[in-house]
Amino acid sequence: MRARSWMKQALWLTGASAVLLLASSDAGAAAPAAPRVDTCVQCHRALPAKLGAPAAAMANDIHAQKGLSCVNCHGGDPASFDIKIAKSKEKGYIGRPKPAQIPALCDKCHGDLAFMRRFNPSIAVDQFKAYQTSVHGKRLAQGDVKVATCASCHGAHGILPAAHANSSVYAPSVAKTCARCHSDKEYMKDYKIPTNQLENYLQSVHADLLINKRELSAPSCNDCHGNHGAFPPAVDSVSGMCGQCHVNNRDLFVKSPHKAAFEKMKVPECVVCHSNHKVVRVSEEMIGDTRPALCVMCHPPGSQPLKVAAGMRKRIEDLKGLIQRATSELDAAEHRGMEVSEAKFSMKEARTTLIKVRTQVHSLALKEVEKEAEGGTKIAKSALATALAAIEEFYARRRWVILPIILTVLMAGLLFLKLREVEGGPRGRT
Repeated sequence: MRARSWMKQALWLTGASAVLLLASSDAGAAAPAAPRVDTCVQCHRALPAKLGAPAAAMANDIHAQKGLSCVNCHGGDPASFDIKIAKSKEKGYIGRPKPAQIPALCDKCHGDLAFMRRFNPSIAVDQFKAYQTSVHGKRLAQGDVKVATCASCHGAHGILPAAHANSSVYAPSVAKTCARCHSDKEYMKDYKIPTNQLENYLQSVHADLLINKRELSAPSCNDCHGNHGAFPPAVDSVSGMCGQCHVNNRDLFVKSPHKAAFEKMKVPECVVCHSNHKVVRVSEEMIGDTRPALCVMCHPPGSQPLKVAAGMRKRIEDLKGLIQRATSELDAAEHRGMEVSEAKFSMKEARTTLIKVRTQVHSLALKEVEKEAEGGTKIAKSALATALAAIEEFYARRRWVILPIILTVLMAGLLFLKLREVEGGPRGRT
């Protein structure tokens, strides 16, 4: 009797401990735990190529790292080794989601603020709402299943964080990800939109900075069109789009005569001069009253706008030339060992002013350009005067150094001749 009672107590304690252990385990979980028995992964890992690839891709998948597994998207019962039970509709198995199902499926987690805070408190949870306002989302709602959904850009398995260098949505990779559809002429033929965006973008200064030089603040497709809420900018909102980065240019443009004129003509603001995808590095040659200046494309010869353009070009060229000459003379003075560091430092402000003058061009106000250029001109002239004075001082010092040397050599020569004369006298008399 005593032994039976001891066994009952032991079983009760074991059971109670197990319940407490499970309870404490659940309470402490910060993420949805992966199934303890995950038959989906175990079976698919053993399957060949196409069927085994999804399980293999989970090794680096951000969802798997956070404790999610196949069941969280596909449903089913991962605890059963019976395929009929594991893939039964009664267990919630949906198989491969259809394109139309994918945004809402992802939103089950990504639209749940409380759930997503477990992983990243600052992450956005309105992607699905934004997607529904996008061209992609609207067309999907109309039954067009060719349009991009979440999986089209992020992938289905092996999804990496956006900041991962190998992610398809890592900033330098975005253009090529979009181009998978948008550069495919056959795929895009029904939409009647250009398919050369990637080709043009790769020739732009934006692509050079972002892809070649890894300047991650440079724009890609989603910076102008949006990502989840992707939509082409309206013609009268382009300056606002570009102004996200080029703030001063935007502010000057909206006050310029071009703003009203472009709205009246229904042309896309900044794109008129800078293009959209093929935005090349700007230069002084873009403005003026003769080709290749862009101004002559719209304004007739001899017109007031072209006179203003020519005036702005001259102010820029004058300041640029003055800065180049001052810099060259300062380098020459420094090369000769003269102290011109303060003047060289001041040239940084002159170069900054040149940038401001170039920016001021967007105002189309010649007086404002002249006013801006005046400060830089004053600095550059002062630096040039310092450089020329330093070089003059160098040659003056050299003259004063050479003269004593010449006199010394002359005296030495005379002394030598005198000694020869003294030494030769007695021998001659002897």
